[in-house]
Amino acid sequence: MSAVALSLQLAAPAALWGLTALLPIVLFHLYFRRRRRVLVPFTPLLLESFGPVKREARFKRLREAASLLARVLALLCAVLALGGLRPAEADAKPRDLFVVIDADVTTAAREADGATRLEHARRLARAFVASVPERRGAARRLDARVSVLLAGLAPRLLVAPTDVRDEALAALDTPLRPAPAEADLVGALALALEAARARPRARVVVLSARDVQVPEVPEHVQVEVHGTGSARADQGILDFALQREQDENGYVVTLTVVNHDAVASTRRLTARIDGETVDTADRELWSGQTEEIVALLVPAPQQSAWLTVALEGDDAFPANDVVEVRLAPVPRPSLLVVHGGRVRPYTAAIVKALAEEGLVDEERSGFVRSSELARAKPRDVILVDGVSLPADALRPGAYVFLAPLGGTLPFELGPEVTQPLIWRTAAGHPLIRDLDFRRAHVVRGRTLSGAGLEPLAYAEGRPVIAEGERAGVRYVVLGLDPEKSMLPVQAALPLLVRNAIARLARAPLAPLKPFYERGEALRPEVDLPGGPAARLTWKGPAKDEVLAAAGRGAAAARLAPEGLVWRVPVGAVGRAQVTTGTGTWTGDTAFLDLDPDRTIAPVRPAGLAPAPAQARSDPAKRWRHGLLALAVLFLLLDLALLAHARKAAYRG
Repeated sequence: MSAVALSLQLAAPAALWGLTALLPIVLFHLYFRRRRRVLVPFTPLLLESFGPVKREARFKRLREAASLLARVLALLCAVLALGGLRPAEADAKPRDLFVVIDADVTTAAREADGATRLEHARRLARAFVASVPERRGAARRLDARVSVLLAGLAPRLLVAPTDVRDEALAALDTPLRPAPAEADLVGALALALEAARARPRARVVVLSARDVQVPEVPEHVQVEVHGTGSARADQGILDFALQREQDENGYVVTLTVVNHDAVASTRRLTARIDGETVDTADRELWSGQTEEIVALLVPAPQQSAWLTVALEGDDAFPANDVVEVRLAPVPRPSLLVVHGGRVRPYTAAIVKALAEEGLVDEERSGFVRSSELARAKPRDVILVDGVSLPADALRPGAYVFLAPLGGTLPFELGPEVTQPLIWRTAAGHPLIRDLDFRRAHVVRGRTLSGAGLEPLAYAEGRPVIAEGERAGVRYVVLGLDPEKSMLPVQAALPLLVRNAIARLARAPLAPLKPFYERGEALRPEVDLPGGPAARLTWKGPAKDEVLAAAGRGAAAARLAPEGLVWRVPVGAVGRAQVTTGTGTWTGDTAFLDLDPDRTIAPVRPAGLAPAPAQARSDPAKRWRHGLLALAVLFLLLDLALLAHARKAAYRG
């Protein structure tokens, strides 16, 4: 009884004064009963007949008590109806509604009906807003305030707290776009709970297929989590690596692929350079099993090009099926041959062979006399072919010295040796690996020495081939004279020159790497134009979504004295074009967002949309009509009892 009493309330407690009418009703009942008892004749005679009179007396007393009870209950119902008795819950105002929509990148997953998971969440949010009843007497006004938050890279308010139904529904009519990376669902939920705690009655609804950790909330706040999808048929690329092959002719692409579906699937990986297929690999992916794939070989392009690696076919979440990176061209250094008046035939032949193999840039290469070297245009590698260099000609850079005669050198020349035989070399060194000098007939040579010099081959116990660095000059020196020797016609000399050029010319192929991942510090590998005052602007093509630190679109980062200090933010994905503030250099790279823990496998089944709100009826009116109806029924019962008493008296 106490629970029922606590759940009921009176709108007008003053109506209880009407219960004072019970006193005249009871007095009238007692008076009427005594009067009838006095007026009945022959009472002593009736008492002599014990049996029938006793039974009739008992029924009479019961009928009189029932009549009195009916009048009392009729009065009580009438008083409660006038006092506005109704359940307290029936008159409670609906809870203020806070909806949180998860817009994580995984909400781009397609469900069985073809709609994305985020579209399902938008429809659910709209249904929850529509389920809030309207205020009585105010058309299109809700009886509670509603607000909607979108959990993207940062929480965003879609619907500010409002009680205007059309305003809230109109804001949810626009299709939503998933975030390009992991969404801040924790932050959005925290904001919603903070606002809900300030309301006397609140309801927080979270729409997400991911796992949601709900903190403790006060009793006046209700929290519900509803799923937004059930699809899990997804295969995707979780990791990507790009390495140049040792022979410098191509790249090795390494990928990690996973299958989140409950069944195995066979997918084809295709590598394309500027749209042209260069390699494919078919793999059977078992359920929930990752597989390392190192089967894609990509040739190095002659010019910068875009490499696209894709999982062919369809699945529920295509966002992790494609990776795009920027490939730099094969390094082709320029070569400047320094001669004493004429280029020796074997040297010209070696340079021509290197150009035909694509190992040097023939257009930027050239020949120059030693006396004019100081005024010559700088090249990547300078080949000094048996001449002496003037004092002002030796500048920091890369040099290959063939049979040096003297002059300004970064090393010292030792005694001359005749008919040197090379029996000992630095085994495994990349410059002379696989080269055999033992059968090469050489007439003469010079031994080498000096600070920073590393011997590579010896004759008569002294170095005749070496490499080193001194005062900014990196060099490889061959102390053997190719003239009147077998070196030019054998593979030794051409391969040594080729290895030396490749080794000395090694430099960053481009200021930027092929791709960067989120959180990675971006530092150009060479100095960019503009110096410390230069600014880099990141801009993505319209078809791609590139997010930088300042938001969508272009953003700038200033060069520090030690180089650019800029970390790729979360959500930066797609192609990026980089331009210095001076406008003197433009380059391309790509931003990747690869998360090995990302999955679209739902944590909870898809939620059901609530029914639209029905027109609210007045609970007080229903209870008032019900109580008045009971009062009438009790009065009718009293009249029936009175009618029965009259009939009994008439028969008596």
